[in-house]
Amino acid sequence: MSPRPTAPRSATDPHEGQEIATAGAPPQVADAAVVVLHGRGSKARHALTLVDEFLHRGVMYLAPQAAGSSWYPAPAAGPIERNEPWLTSALGRVSAALDIAADAGVPPERVVFFGFSQGACLAAEFAVRNPRRYGGLVALSGSLLGPDLGSRTGDGGLGGTPVFFGSGRDDPRVDADRVEASARIFAGRGADATSRLYEGLGHAINDDEVRVTNSFIERLD
Repeated sequence: MSPRPTAPRSATDPHEGQEIATAGAPPQVADAAVVVLHGRGSKARHALTLVDEFLHRGVMYLAPQAAGSSWYPAPAAGPIERNEPWLTSALGRVSAALDIAADAGVPPERVVFFGFSQGACLAAEFAVRNPRRYGGLVALSGSLLGPDLGSRTGDGGLGGTPVFFGSGRDDPRVDADRVEASARIFAGRGADATSRLYEGLGHAINDDEVRVTNSFIERLD
């Protein structure tokens, strides 16, 4: 499929009109979906190459593209307001991907979010801000946003959604304590949440994380 034209960037909605690349099952036969969110400096179509590692029959893969290949400009641990309006715009692109899944007859409880780095942060933020039962969330080398995760309390709402946070213990871009704190926040809001830190991984994805992702998607079979 050729890329869709992108609209001019907007000062208030900078990701507006960016492509949502697709792979896997066509909409007319899809019965589950994975929303794939790329990291800073990457591309949606590059992120979709990971689909070869967890390709399942009947699953459509939806990968929104960030304007300038960055979802937001400031560090994840900084004040959330410094990432506006980019963050709100990025959350809107995740909603647009869910709309595509819904148009194909795939409900949120059969949608898995998969994100790496900035994409992991974005996936986690979307799920915690829009709590309901989803098919799952896999957040690799990322965490929730904001300087004080301990203040991010809330009531349930995630209905047992399977959630996995994975990261290298030595990741130079992600603080391991923030990864574990994010998993605890999700557990406190009713998700079936776990976290795992890997020795010597750095800022990358390993085979165990691919296995976990596959297990989440297989639950939708």
